Amino acid sequence: MFRRELLESWKNRAPQVAMGLALGLCWGCGADEARETPRNLLFVVWDTTRADHLGCYGYSRRETSPTLDRLAEQGLLFTRAYSHSTLTPVSAGSFLSGTLPYRHGVRSLFMVGKESLDQDIPSLFELLGTAGRKTAAFVSAKPMGRQYALDRGFELYDDDWSRTRELYGIERFGDAPQRPADATTELALGWLEENGSMPFALMVHLFDAHDSSFVPPESFLAEHLSFSVPPGLGRNPSRFPLRDVEEARELYDTEILFMDTQLARLLAELERLGVRDQTLVVVLADHGESFGEHGYFTHGWLSEEQLRVPIVFQGPGIVAGEKLEDRVRTVDIFPTVAELFDLSVPEGLDGASVLDLLLHGDDPLEREVYAEVHHAPGDPRGREPEMYTLVVGPWKYIHRPATGKHELYQLSEDPGEVENRFDQEPEIAGRLLAQLIARGALGGGAVSLEGLSQETLEELQALGYLGDIQDE
Repeated sequence: MFRRELLESWKNRAPQVAMGLALGLCWGCGADEARETPRNLLFVVWDTTRADHLGCYGYSRRETSPTLDRLAEQGLLFTRAYSHSTLTPVSAGSFLSGTLPYRHGVRSLFMVGKESLDQDIPSLFELLGTAGRKTAAFVSAKPMGRQYALDRGFELYDDDWSRTRELYGIERFGDAPQRPADATTELALGWLEENGSMPFALMVHLFDAHDSSFVPPESFLAEHLSFSVPPGLGRNPSRFPLRDVEEARELYDTEILFMDTQLARLLAELERLGVRDQTLVVVLADHGESFGEHGYFTHGWLSEEQLRVPIVFQGPGIVAGEKLEDRVRTVDIFPTVAELFDLSVPEGLDGASVLDLLLHGDDPLEREVYAEVHHAPGDPRGREPEMYTLVVGPWKYIHRPATGKHELYQLSEDPGEVENRFDQEPEIAGRLLAQLIARGALGGGAVSLEGLSQETLEELQALGYLGDIQDE
């Protein structure tokens, strides 16, 4: 009911909103000074991109993000930003709705058709669309598909990868529930050419850093990799020839760089259309990645390198060169964007706008971080069926009910999560567990593969989320 009433109120206000797009109070300015309110939103999601592999976060081993680095210099960089899951649809549900997974309803990759974004929770793009903007999304892989109701609020939600198999000569359909960044960007550029003269809110999701199922063009790899790859490798190699972890890291960095070049193409199109200065650009990741830290690879755990994500804001209403050191969460994106657009922030969100932090400095209470993951039975990487974490002050507790191997870290002293202090600090661990229980976060139904089609099972297997599967 809350969502419908909110959107109805915005329908009634749409004419006034359209007339007042350029009005508002300036955070960081005097109360009587006006700031320009964004006309448009470009919302770019880099899948599986850890913050500490980007130049604007101090990474110097290789160039990975020159476009994003410049954007950060021109805008606002969130230096301590957290996701709420290391699984894409769960994370996306939070940054699109401003609510935590146990509230918005998407808690795993596998409960397809049973878990979707709660209809009574508004989404950011619903709010922007109701306020008079054209809305569209171009997403690059199955975990961002509409089956989780992530398409709510978008007039166009392009998650059709049916041509991927044809374009790249893929034999197994299970290898094609995604498309590379340049193909997705090309579609988004076409939409901008047709719609960029009108107020718009556009989301572009790029998946390349997730794995090596798709790799950048051979010429791009040759230019940026220190090791050689076989000629004629193609964009969808059946097995990329990696010899060690360092080569895996280097390929990962190169895939991030390729996504960065696509961000540059999007920004160049905004310039060409003459709307760059009127557009708020938000770039974020859904989660990070591991390369052997804590003894595991890929993602789906709750370690810092997987939960710490980049967030950059640039555009109208943003002061250039700002860095926000306070801890923020991806649920804070929705209310912050809404406030920048002078839209009423819905009540009941778990996130809160960061603009007060920019005005008044350190948050005396420092925002708590909640995150979770749920996995299918028999996970091929040994990930447990459910794990939860809560960060309060300097302490981070990871609850692992399936094995009892709970973890507790003092992050201000141990940011790499080396010393598990669960046994040494039982009272602190107990208080944090009590908070998780009080939130109603634990449980939520066992993950099941029941009812999933063979095609969906093959797609999930190709993305690395399932072990061997048998034909039905």
